[in-house]
Amino acid sequence: MSMIDNVQNLAREWLDSKEVDAIFGLKEQDGYIAPYLFTDVGELSCLVISNQYRLCYTCRPAKENILSLMLQTEPNAKIGVVVRGCEERALIELAKRGQVDLKRIKILGVACSKEDAEECRCEKPYPGNLVLGEKVEGVSGDENVNALLSKSLPERRAFWKHEFSKCIKCYGCRNVCPMCICKDCKMEQELYTETGWLPPGIPMFHFIRFYHISDRCIGCGECEKACPVDIPLLTIFKLLQKDVKDLFDYEAGMDVEQEEPLLTTLDETPMREEVMDVGV
Repeated sequence: MSMIDNVQNLAREWLDSKEVDAIFGLKEQDGYIAPYLFTDVGELSCLVISNQYRLCYTCRPAKENILSLMLQTEPNAKIGVVVRGCEERALIELAKRGQVDLKRIKILGVACSKEDAEECRCEKPYPGNLVLGEKVEGVSGDENVNALLSKSLPERRAFWKHEFSKCIKCYGCRNVCPMCICKDCKMEQELYTETGWLPPGIPMFHFIRFYHISDRCIGCGECEKACPVDIPLLTIFKLLQKDVKDLFDYEAGMDVEQEEPLLTTLDETPMREEVMDVGV
């Protein structure tokens, strides 16, 4: 029996037994794949897992992601969520910031294959709450990161200056990121990023995002995939992840009880205070 058959069967069991009121996963229909909330077991034949597509937990403004809206409108509902490693890490980071309630979510964790891990350059291609599949070894080193670190500091500076000069300020990296949850994005404010100019001012435009995501990046690589000019964003975030690990002994998405190290916004407002005031 294939992995997707196992996922569909278990999701069917959870719905039939009323363990959950709905299953949140990916649905394939007419050749298209998109996030979907399954409430009817008859629809589960369309449930898929995909290395190319991921569940989109967030959409701006904050707390208006699919899971939060469902839990708000159905206060007694419990939702089963089909997740892989990166998606579980996203849920954990969102929970820390008051965006989802993990007590009302049942994780259906699915391990990625070795091929999937290599394609995504993923170091941990399985969720902590593993339900289906077997753990495979992740990618311990990244060729792009190693190649960059082998360069001198002036060479690295020239490399990033060239890459950022390609930016067309489309906001694709921000819009696709599951961890971009600010109510008002600083990257749209004239104070930080002057409007009417391409490429945007270097380094402020990019550094705002790097700072905001540095301790919450879960390494899904969606920002790099979304970039229309092929800026190697995953490479710089892997370097930032290493710095956060070395400086604070912190890895995003590993433990919901572990407090994130960067607790201020650009306005020096405590992050937790902002989280409490971002929405309904």
